[in-house]
Amino acid sequence: MHSHFWQSFTLLRRYPTFARFWAAKLVSVLGDNMIFIAFPWFVVQMTHSATATAGVMLCLQLPALVTGLLMGSLIDRFQPRQVMLVDNALRTLIVGCIPLLYWLDLLALWQLFILAAVAGMLQPATAVGERTLLPELVADNDLEAANMLWSFSQNLSIVIGPALAGILIATFSGPFVLLLDALSFALMALVAATLPEIIRTTTTGFVPLTERLGLRQLWDLKVVRLTTLLSLVFFFSYGPLEAALPIYSATILQTDARGYGLMWSALGVGALLGTVGSTALSQRLRVGIALPLIALLWGASLLPLVLTHQLWLACALLGLGGLMWGPYTPLETTLLQRTVPKEQLGRVFGARSALLTSGAPLGLAIGGALLAFVPATALIALSGLACVLVGLGGLALPTLRNVTLPVAKSSTSQVKPDVDIIATHG
Repeated sequence: MHSHFWQSFTLLRRYPTFARFWAAKLVSVLGDNMIFIAFPWFVVQMTHSATATAGVMLCLQLPALVTGLLMGSLIDRFQPRQVMLVDNALRTLIVGCIPLLYWLDLLALWQLFILAAVAGMLQPATAVGERTLLPELVADNDLEAANMLWSFSQNLSIVIGPALAGILIATFSGPFVLLLDALSFALMALVAATLPEIIRTTTTGFVPLTERLGLRQLWDLKVVRLTTLLSLVFFFSYGPLEAALPIYSATILQTDARGYGLMWSALGVGALLGTVGSTALSQRLRVGIALPLIALLWGASLLPLVLTHQLWLACALLGLGGLMWGPYTPLETTLLQRTVPKEQLGRVFGARSALLTSGAPLGLAIGGALLAFVPATALIALSGLACVLVGLGGLALPTLRNVTLPVAKSSTSQVKPDVDIIATHG
């Protein structure tokens, strides 16, 4: 496992364009995880209202449910680098305006709602664009390692970002951290401008709206349909855990916010380590078995929490769950990148983003409602059992179980390291 991990880092030497993009991604997601701590803290300090804080955070997160469809279509129609450049340049201005207006004593609550909503609308552009562009930056037989590094940066930021945000907020202020996040968007915008253009095939004739938005492909492409349904139910089943964990940490573990944060950090560390094993796992198990098995093992790791009253043991179990979860995203991403026609990748990832973004929040909302009737331990057990059933259901489906990761293209058809691909517009 470790040899695969360190070998993956040779991609940063062999593909300098990918290395620049990966470094910018690491800085950007680090900023994103800092802002999810700094932004609500800043709003609470500014408004002293939990309702206002929840409203602003909803404005930041909900628009992606709709705009993911549009962004995927735009990325297939134009160039991923152009869409990502515009996205990050605009978010640099939007996020940067918040601390500047605050320091000038010109920031009003209604402005926060608008700025958060616009930033939320733009968010899927880079998330979809990077997955669409990644297969163009490395040779096909290096794609699994590239996706592992991509998920590794995301999970590393989850471990470091919240703690770093807390230190910076305490040392400086919430607006200062928001300004740092704006600078991370500026860096991504600069790097996006240096990325290669990609070849576009000319589409003739009438294309139905459902196909232009990627909705038709979600159903027509069997692998896309199966993995999307699995992920949607898996993420929905996970959602109640987020509602139960704060109550569980306070009432069962008898810990404060530090203990609660420590549990999430343990989960992040486990996911970080699990990501490292994704390439080795893909070589030992069919991806159609690995994905539902991950859901099953994640759920199984939650069940002992019901009987746990010690913080260190709860952290260990969540770390184990993160270890199980870690390979899921890189495996699924590589599968889709090799299965979906390249000219439709943006639409497919955009449609999936719009659909899957609703899974965990919906599960969270239902879990929050159930907490009025059942204890937190029962909700954690329900979430864990649901994930186990999702995994068992996936393993029971021969059509999913038989899904394999397509073999990498032969070396004669692979892109050369760090060679820009010139676009043909049509």
